[in-house]
Amino acid sequence: MANVNSKYYPYNKVQEGFSDHTDLDPIPRQILNYLLDMPDGSGYTPIDDNDYPRCRFWKYLYYDGAKPLNNPLPTPAQKKEVLFDPDNAEKPPTDKGYRLIPQVYIKPAQNNAQTRVYFYLGRGIAENDFKTQFSLVFDIWTHYAQESNTRSEAYSRALAISEALYHAFHGVNMTGVGTFYFNRSKHPDCGEDYGNDKDSNIFRRLVLGLELDSTTLNGNEENNEVPIGGGLFLG
Repeated sequence: MANVNSKYYPYNKVQEGFSDHTDLDPIPRQILNYLLDMPDGSGYTPIDDNDYPRCRFWKYLYYDGAKPLNNPLPTPAQKKEVLFDPDNAEKPPTDKGYRLIPQVYIKPAQNNAQTRVYFYLGRGIAENDFKTQFSLVFDIWTHYAQESNTRSEAYSRALAISEALYHAFHGVNMTGVGTFYFNRSKHPDCGEDYGNDKDSNIFRRLVLGLELDSTTLNGNEENNEVPIGGGLFLG
């Protein structure tokens, strides 16, 4: 007879160790916070140094003209201004528009040439009952007039952004989530692609992987899931 306090009452959960993906929901928020790279109140302040990949990412994303890396790292307020706000989807607060978009698609409120990065969790591939390989997808769009206007060794702005994202995530262990990887044998979507919209924008897609695995206890246990680590996503 099933325990009346079980999450699965009136049925029994008869297999231990099956993943139930309860760790999945917070991951997009954690990725967003990592990308935003804000002061966190503990004494951490992001460093304005182009050797740091998130610093390069923000300069290529935020500054449209030549030599973007010669500009200062955007401030926390400037970063927030270009972060997509679903409550004001068609009214970006500045003429820069929304540039960092944590979802698959929005109808662009694009009145001016700009660069945009969408990111989202892609396909989940079931490796077995205990482990799922997820993908993390970055879709990078830049206007053709800005793609090669950097006047620097980084001739392609979209490629430079992709490189900065790859550097920022590949091999990084995000506490409580897992380690991001770039391995097609673990997730078939891992890789990089390119294209255009047949109109005004150049496109690159970077896909990383993330391994999500957990130990699920029986339904009558007090704790139903104990994370045990993993790897990460693009898909």
